[in-house]
Amino acid sequence: MSRPRIALPDEKRGWTLRSGRGVVSEGRELAEVVGSGTDVLVGVPATLCTTFALKLPTTDASLFPSMVASQIEKRGLAHHGDAGATPHAFHVLDQEDNEAHLSIDVLSEDFPEALCLPKAAGYAPSARLLRLPEDRLLLWKEHKRLVLAVNRHGHLSHVQVLSAEPTLNASAAQEINLTTLSLQAEGLVHDSPELVVAGKLAEISREDRSAFETTLLMPAEFFAEPPEAAAVTTTADGFLPAAVRQSRQRRGTARRRGVIGVAALAVYLVVGTLVWRHAQAREAEIAELEQQVEETRPEVEAIQEAEARWRELEPAFDLHYYPVVQLNEITRAMPGSGVVIREFQTRGRQITVQGRARDVQMAFRLKEDLEGNEFFRAYAWNMPQPRVERDNTVTFRIQGQPKHEGTDN
Repeated sequence: MSRPRIALPDEKRGWTLRSGRGVVSEGRELAEVVGSGTDVLVGVPATLCTTFALKLPTTDASLFPSMVASQIEKRGLAHHGDAGATPHAFHVLDQEDNEAHLSIDVLSEDFPEALCLPKAAGYAPSARLLRLPEDRLLLWKEHKRLVLAVNRHGHLSHVQVLSAEPTLNASAAQEINLTTLSLQAEGLVHDSPELVVAGKLAEISREDRSAFETTLLMPAEFFAEPPEAAAVTTTADGFLPAAVRQSRQRRGTARRRGVIGVAALAVYLVVGTLVWRHAQAREAEIAELEQQVEETRPEVEAIQEAEARWRELEPAFDLHYYPVVQLNEITRAMPGSGVVIREFQTRGRQITVQGRARDVQMAFRLKEDLEGNEFFRAYAWNMPQPRVERDNTVTFRIQGQPKHEGTDN
């Protein structure tokens, strides 16, 4: 598969279409530059989307979507207040020490319809389609605005559109300083950052450059060449504008209907022929199988009755199903502080524990300790998302069930 072309906003108000390292075309309007756009990845200007980094106190990937949606609503980025209907995507940067760093892209609610190309290969923030200098900040000019990109190990984590005028001056340097200090406080930028200034923005006089570097709190390198496009082949479908997604769905529905119609006709002809030829043979096989089932039915019923009796007696002699012993093991698995069990219940062989924890991490720690407890090795544990109370503590509900329960019943 060939690498798709990339459409990126230029320094003014136009667009540049790139293929590899070369520029294919340039123009004012996106549709004119990309043509049909069937193999084009569209880089959304930083003014029409938001990219921010997020640190989560868990590495459970199943919790990421709900936590990301909550952050989108909390930051006022949700379209009509509904994060589920807001085009967005998240990228996992790294995971360590039961923490995960994510980078979230959210499309602006004011995204113009003129930039919606139904046949585009995909959409992504323009900064995500650029080759970023690893662990260094990148500053460039895009649609008459200064854009600052922050990366973590070479992967985009945060994008900031500077409010200063689009020139390298003391105001821009001060805003870069404030942004960097804020990201350092969140642990997203290391203590000795460096800045790379790319494109025509770097072509300034020695005096202006000196004034900019004097105010800037970090070393800077200047490259007259624009940022190089990255070797991206795919983008996240969740970031697609609503109009593009709806157009894709309509085209997909039409194709599926056509394929289903042709397939249904072929199946009808083939199946009709096969049914006519093999009807008698199938009837004989069915009759033989039914006879075999009837012959083995008493033995199967006897086995099922014996299994049911053993299941009823199992809690009476298996120490692992004594409620008092189970409660004792759960108490031993609790951390020294931070978790209180309010209710313990057993029903059959299912265990339910409800309680309150100091924070979400403590609740997940109790679940992990139960999963690692040798006494409960035959149990599978699950916990719905804990609920945060007004006093910032959380209530949780953990359920355990024998792993073989589903297959035995």
